[in-house]
Amino acid sequence: MLDNPTNSKLKTEGNGETKASLAELLSDGTKVMIRPIHEHDVELERRFIEDLSPASRRFRFLDTMRSPSEALLKQMTSIDSATDAAYIAVIDIDGKEREIGVARFCALPDGGDCEFAVTVADEWQKKGLATLLMRRLVEIARSRGIRKMHSSDAADNTSMRKFAEHLHFRHERDPDDATHMLYSVDLTPAGA
Repeated sequence: MLDNPTNSKLKTEGNGETKASLAELLSDGTKVMIRPIHEHDVELERRFIEDLSPASRRFRFLDTMRSPSEALLKQMTSIDSATDAAYIAVIDIDGKEREIGVARFCALPDGGDCEFAVTVADEWQKKGLATLLMRRLVEIARSRGIRKMHSSDAADNTSMRKFAEHLHFRHERDPDDATHMLYSVDLTPAGA
């Protein structure tokens, strides 16, 4: 389910950072551009986070903040391409970009595992955007030799549970915290 049906390969620079932007179509026919996040995207990211519903912000950050701090925005937009990847989905509104989704991962020190997060603006959910973003993350993770992706989310996040089931992720209740679910996906090729 996570393989890219077009089998397209992303172009990377010598440092492994992906520069490609891809135009994609959502299930409702809307054209979105999926591209790497950049340091100059601070205001796009701020608006995206502030426009999320309180429930979506809580599910993404496990916190009820209304507006992200400058430190958090810097962390979210300054990506270390050696260990991290982050992509935003943007649409064009009157010649200006509007962020409607983001997906990211951060590799653990051993490089074989990474933690991921995917967030889609409330009004853009259930249109296939989270799946497109997750496919991008999986493609990048595999190209870097990452063997497993994981996430810890609130147990009452039914959208994440349905998303994980749709993509055939393994999921289980966190044995150390009953208020969280653990999700994971094995990226090693079958038979390896």
